[in-house]
Amino acid sequence: MSKNRSGLFKAALALSLMLFVIAFVIVKSGAIETRVEKKTVDGVETEVRSHHFNSGKIPIYLKSVTAPLTGKKALEQD
Repeated sequence: MSKNRSGLFKAALALSLMLFVIAFVIVKSGAIETRVEKKTVDGVETEVRSHHFNSGKIPIYLKSVTAPLTGKKALEQD
């Protein structure tokens, strides 16, 4: 019985670490963008903030992290 719980605990730890790394990469790459729009309704100007996910920034961030380690040789796409 204790072996099953030990495996379950290890799986939960691995899953939480994976989610932490994914969240860290998303935040550090700046993939979540905040857009501010000013709207005027009945003469009153208000700011509307919205958040958008830009997945195009993630590969750029990962390349900037791995390029010093690999010497840019492993990053050629052509």
